[in-house]
Amino acid sequence: MNEDTVDCWLSEAGTTIACVADGLGGMGGGDIASKLAVSTFRKYLEKREATDAALAAAAKEAHLEIHAAQQSGEKQNRMATTLTAIAISNAGMVGVHCGDTRAVIARGNGIKKLTKDHSEGQRLFEAGKLTKDELATYQRKHILDSALGDKGDPRIETFQFDVQSGDRLFLTSDGVHNLILLRELQRMAILSPTPAELVDKVREEVEERGPMDNFSIVALYID
Repeated sequence: MNEDTVDCWLSEAGTTIACVADGLGGMGGGDIASKLAVSTFRKYLEKREATDAALAAAAKEAHLEIHAAQQSGEKQNRMATTLTAIAISNAGMVGVHCGDTRAVIARGNGIKKLTKDHSEGQRLFEAGKLTKDELATYQRKHILDSALGDKGDPRIETFQFDVQSGDRLFLTSDGVHNLILLRELQRMAILSPTPAELVDKVREEVEERGPMDNFSIVALYID
C-alpha cells in the first residue's frame, strides 16, 4: 500500500505549488491521511494567495479534516501524516512543514535542507544528546514528534528562501532521504538536465538499493 501522496500545480495567480505527504504506516489509514492532507491543502489554496500564513492555515485545515475523518471508522481513528509544501512565485519561495518529509535546495555545487525533521532523533541531536554518527543508527530516530492528525496541535512551521535562476528544489519522503544522501542527490541533479531525468535517476537508485518504505520525490527546476 502506498502511503505517500504528492501533488504539483500552477495556481490562478501563476504560483507553482508542490507538496508531499507521507502517511504513518503504523497508525492505520496512512494512505487515507496523506491523500486527505494533500487534497485539503490544495482546495484551501485554490482561491487564496499562497503566502506563508496561508500555507500554514492550509496545513492546519488539513489537520482538522483528518481529525474529522478519524471518526468514520476504527482503521482511521489514529491516522496521521506528514506534510511538506512549497510555493514559488516572482516574490520568492515560501514553504510549510510538519513531520519528517523534507524540502531541499541545490544551487551550484551546494545543497542544503530547508526543513528540520520533527522526530525524536532530530530533537535529541539538537539537544546534544546524540552525535551525528549516533543519530544515523539511533533506532527511534524516525519516531515523529509531530504530524497532521495527531492529538493536540501539530507543529506546523513555515520557511522562506530567495530562489534564483538555476536553483533546483526537491521535496522528498523518508523512503528517499533515508537511502540517498544530500551530496548524492546534488550530484544527480548536476547530471540531470530536467526534473523528469532527476526523478528517474532517484527512482532507479532507490530501487537498486532496496526500498524499505514507500518513496516519493518532487523536483522543480528554476529557469
